[in-house]
Amino acid sequence: IAGLAACLLWNLIAVTSAWIKGEGITIWLLAIIYLISGVPGAYVLWYRPLYRAMRTDSALKFGWFFLCYLFHIGFCIIATVAPPIFFKGKSLAGILPAIDLLGWNGLVGVFYFIGFALFCLESLTSIWVIQQVYMYFRGSGKAAEMKKEAARSTMMAAL
Repeated sequence: IAGLAACLLWNLIAVTSAWIKGEGITIWLLAIIYLISGVPGAYVLWYRPLYRAMRTDSALKFGWFFLCYLFHIGFCIIATVAPPIFFKGKSLAGILPAIDLLGWNGLVGVFYFIGFALFCLESLTSIWVIQQVYMYFRGSGKAAEMKKEAARSTMMAAL
């Protein structure tokens, strides 16, 4: 969670600098929303489920963690690029806004490049974390148990 919090906090700093230089308040408000919803959302959606899955060794709780964490990785990768298709303007400090801003305001562009580097590092770290959890999950025999539980619940739902 600390990595995501650092990324979103730096994103707020970079977007604030762009807003001061005339990019508009909408991107700043979106950066605030990402920070306010991202950190507690990470705690609720993947940090706490991982803790519960490790504590109880429940295959379904591991499945919930993997699902939510894959969405987290997807967000980090999209934030690394920050295409204007998904996010309004320059509300995320990714590579595309960094290149665009570097042309007309060097300091703001540098802030966005630092944000790009942080999101890149968070993406790589998150991929490493999910690999480590998956190796633990496979090594503990929970993958086979999860398949049996899914088949059992499907049969119960069909009946």
